[in-house]
Amino acid sequence: MYTIELIWNREFNFRAYGGCHFVKEDAIKLAEAIYNSGDGARVKEIRVVNEEGEVVWRPHYGTSL
Repeated sequence: MYTIELIWNREFNFRAYGGCHFVKEDAIKLAEAIYNSGDGARVKEIRVVNEEGEVVWRPHYGTSL
C-alpha cells in the first residue's frame, strides 16, 4: 500500500493526503496531478511512501528513487 504525503504552503511537516493506494503507479499519478495543479503555492513538497514509511517517489527526483 502507498500513501501520498505533502507539506502545505505554510507548514513544515509532511501530512498524509487522502487514503491508501494499492498500486504504486496510481498513487504517483495522483501525486503528480496534485503537485502540478495551480501555481504551486499551496503544496510545497509532495512524496509517495510505502507501508514501511520508505519514500518511493518525489517529483524532483523523477518517478522512482
